[in-house]
Amino acid sequence: MTRTVDQSWALYDRALAVTPMGTQTHSKAPRAALRGAEPCYLQRGSGCRVWDVDGNEYIDFRCALGPITLGYAIPEVNDAVARQLADGVIFSYAHPLEIEVAETLVDIIPCAESVRFLKTGGEAMAATHRLARGFTGRDHIITCGYHGWLNTMERPGVPEAVRSVCRALPWGDIAPFQAAFDELGGKQIAAVSVACSYADIELGHRFLADLRSLTARHGALLIFDEIVTGFRLARAGAQQYFGVTPDLAVFAKGMSNGVPLSAYVGRRDIMEKVRDVVISSTFGGDALGLAAAKAVLAIYAREDVIGTLWARGRRLHDGITALASKLDVPVSIAGLPPLGQLQLPSPEARVAFEGECLRRGVILFSVLYTNYCLADSDIDEALIAMGEALAAVKSQGLFA
Repeated sequence: MTRTVDQSWALYDRALAVTPMGTQTHSKAPRAALRGAEPCYLQRGSGCRVWDVDGNEYIDFRCALGPITLGYAIPEVNDAVARQLADGVIFSYAHPLEIEVAETLVDIIPCAESVRFLKTGGEAMAATHRLARGFTGRDHIITCGYHGWLNTMERPGVPEAVRSVCRALPWGDIAPFQAAFDELGGKQIAAVSVACSYADIELGHRFLADLRSLTARHGALLIFDEIVTGFRLARAGAQQYFGVTPDLAVFAKGMSNGVPLSAYVGRRDIMEKVRDVVISSTFGGDALGLAAAKAVLAIYAREDVIGTLWARGRRLHDGITALASKLDVPVSIAGLPPLGQLQLPSPEARVAFEGECLRRGVILFSVLYTNYCLADSDIDEALIAMGEALAAVKSQGLFA
């Protein structure tokens, strides 16, 4: 059957009249080069598959940009949300679920002595930066990796005064961080905030330990962005996998399998500073996100979700590597199985390959996310499509 995405693109053209970029999320914007192949709008999902508004079915390795760790429309999670919806979403005082989910996170996460909830990962990362400044009385934040739009300082719209107390440094080498502490005298830096780089994530064994020592030596805080790594790399994320405990951390995405919820967690004495710095949101602790998280955490507690994410990712990585070797094309996978990065020789080759995969019912992303619902047969089906796509791109001369 010939696939079309005509309805998707008609909706996109309509959206441009009322929504900049036609979408709320930059990474979800369709690409003009893939008009006629890329679906602009997805209608529903189940397990590891999604369907667009034209009725096309896809195996999805984007997983909603990472939050879908269990799979789409998991009955146990949906039922928990539906039961809570019948009772109410948000109230005039706190809900008991806030305590229940916080207690579970304290049990799971090494650095978590106290927990507070917000809605998005970027918002929670901004909260940790403010807490760090309030607790230490220092202004400078050193970041490593992407912490959401609120914390991105290099784009227009950020006053120079704000930029002057923020510095972004690269992953993997402690030397630039040591130099920054030396330059600023150490006592001006409130925190180092770090998100793992996926392609060379194994550098974290040495790098994160070095950051822990450096920050402790100068009285600065260490903050881990576990928005993606939490409940994917390990239940407690990078701090569990690498054995390095930060002072503060942020979890989101997989914690509630896509229902909007984030948590900033950490040392009790630092978290108590929230009273003074005032981080407060009407929707902090809404009951739907918490009900979803409670159900998700229960599934993680009784089933080997992490082991499955690793096993499915390994099968996918091995399969792509074998296809690349068979077809003699410069395509590879870097990083660990739950969040590996697909490496192609050029942006043009990437767009062409993703387009050919879309035409064959597979959605890809720069990070290949697996979810718990993926079966070996789903991986094998996707690999057949990827093999055909690689051959098609090779025939176009884009791997030369």
